[in-house]
Amino acid sequence: MSKKLRFAAVTFALAGAIAVSASLSACAVKTSHPRAKISISFNEVTYDIEYTLYRNMYPQTVRHFIELADAGFYDNTVIHDYRSNDWGAGAYSYNGAELDYSSSYSNNSMGEYLEENSKEKEYYSLFRQDKLTPTVYTKISYDEKGNEKVERENALPTLIGEFSQNQHTIESGALTASYGSLKMFYFDKSAAKKKVAIQNCFGEIMEHDYQYNCATSLFTMQVGNTSAYNASNYCVFAKLSSNDARNRLEDLTEAISDYIEDELGGSNSKFSSSVTTKVENEDTFATDGGREIETSFTATSMPIIIKSVKITKY
Repeated sequence: MSKKLRFAAVTFALAGAIAVSASLSACAVKTSHPRAKISISFNEVTYDIEYTLYRNMYPQTVRHFIELADAGFYDNTVIHDYRSNDWGAGAYSYNGAELDYSSSYSNNSMGEYLEENSKEKEYYSLFRQDKLTPTVYTKISYDEKGNEKVERENALPTLIGEFSQNQHTIESGALTASYGSLKMFYFDKSAAKKKVAIQNCFGEIMEHDYQYNCATSLFTMQVGNTSAYNASNYCVFAKLSSNDARNRLEDLTEAISDYIEDELGGSNSKFSSSVTTKVENEDTFATDGGREIETSFTATSMPIIIKSVKITKY
């Protein structure tokens, strides 16, 4: 049954439109805008970048990010996909104590390094320990009165997609992609051609395409004025909190540019290059959807390390 659900300035039209409104308390929101501090290290210098998280518009994505941050999941991870306007994060540990990162890059074993340091198993372990709130299910169940429900035993460890391509609409003030934005990322699983049951923050249950509800821990940080990952296909859930936060991110990107110029003779190809690695097949629901394949990232010879992600305001 199609329903139009209002939450502050947000309209969820995941099943279509029309009819029921819900109160603010339905989503159990503590504050509209939690804060996070992401500490990123490059060349032995750390840059603390403050973010505002938009829980009023993207409640389940923000909750998911906070749950992972509180579990320490993002601590000591690496930017694994380095592009001029977008950095990919949230998938691989930095294990420099056991393996020289630069050496691994130069002798073409970076793909193996990433595979060995994948955080996928840890992510699924957190889900099995009930530390991640489910929002996506393999099917809709029914109680004795025939009412729709979802059950934990049918839950998938993936995240509902809160973006317009997935019919998540915002009445006013929807976030657009801009410099510094954080976006929840997902691999393309259109080949799976499967349906799932999703449950929004009001408890409304509906059937939807799996491909748009399959994010896990991955997120991207936009470091340019344009992006390959626009807001209609990827949930933009966080923005730089202030001009000072923007300055810290600019300091980091300038430090990378200076390193390339001073240490690598200005050669971008010596700093970043495409590497191929295998993505583990923990997502058994979509084995035909592209996870059990080799994939390519743009890795860097000097690691860009996410030392920690801390929630500073809930």
